[in-house]
Amino acid sequence: MRRVSAALLAAMLVLLSSCATSVSLRYMQPSVVDMGGYRNLAVASVVPYNGFIPSTGWVRAADIHASGLRIHSGYSYSTAASVASYATDQLYTALSSTGFFNLLPPGETDRVIAGGGIGDDISSMLHSLGYDAVLIPRIRMMSVDETVYSVPREEWWVDEDGVRHRIIEFDYRYTQTASIEYVLTVIDTSTGRIVSQRTFADSETRKGYLDSAWMRLDDASYLFRRMIRSFSDGIIMQYVPTERTYSTSLMANKPKNESVEAAYEAASDGNLAAAREIFLSSWQSQGHLPSGYNAALLMAADGDYDGSLSLLSSINERFDSLEARSLYRDIQTIRTRNEVAMGQVSGESSAIPVGSGNGNEVYRLVMGL
Repeated sequence: MRRVSAALLAAMLVLLSSCATSVSLRYMQPSVVDMGGYRNLAVASVVPYNGFIPSTGWVRAADIHASGLRIHSGYSYSTAASVASYATDQLYTALSSTGFFNLLPPGETDRVIAGGGIGDDISSMLHSLGYDAVLIPRIRMMSVDETVYSVPREEWWVDEDGVRHRIIEFDYRYTQTASIEYVLTVIDTSTGRIVSQRTFADSETRKGYLDSAWMRLDDASYLFRRMIRSFSDGIIMQYVPTERTYSTSLMANKPKNESVEAAYEAASDGNLAAAREIFLSSWQSQGHLPSGYNAALLMAADGDYDGSLSLLSSINERFDSLEARSLYRDIQTIRTRNEVAMGQVSGESSAIPVGSGNGNEVYRLVMGL
């Protein structure tokens, strides 16, 4: 009996495996901001936040038992500058890693921008160097909210007469919340106009035991750096077309068609071209719905979106299939996104604004000077 059950289980697993063969379509997702016409990009250093002055007093106590502590803030006078420097390195590294841009490094970009202070037209200078746009990053806001508080703890002791006594001791903890707003502005160097402005904002909190002997909270830069790092993927999505994967399963062989079992096996083994031809032949000769669906899916996986959509359109005319209609919509979306992204890569889709800007005033405005 056990042997029969095991054999049935094995057969079921094989069946489920064949029905659940997954097919992946790789395509390009367009960036939010079309940078196709701005692939020669100058990147300035991050402008540090200059609006926060650390308190000269002590970290606020949340209760009377912690009020006697004298603990310095984890935000120092050097925090803003060090975070801006870190953000500059992170931004340039992230953009460089994509291979999408020809970048002018921050140090060289900063020298050109500094020339604006002596009368040079910043946009004209960058454009003459062959750069279509400049990215100005700025930390518009930083804040730190810190408190120390007490946590009661019971302790018992026994005197020489055997009497138990209770005393209350206090442990001390802290809460430190950091918040940041990080703004990236793209300026077209041929017009001096702002092309795009994107804001990234976040807040992070950490709690811990207080080492009152140290007399200072942990460095708040750690929290700011974590948030800066977390922005990297979002920044790439804003400015760079990225590769995506759409995965779905082959349609099960129902109604059963013995002639296409070899196609399922080929697909399971990774031989998608052979599977596609068998499925396509079955659809053309027998009108087998799963075969047509699977052939269309494998055509799309090979990059033939037009052929896939044409086949799915024929299927939808003959069958009322929710799966076929859904796949048609999905592949339509994938084709559109891929076309837009490839246009960004080639530079053909970028709509570059025309007209003149207002000299260096836009830079002073964006940099908060």
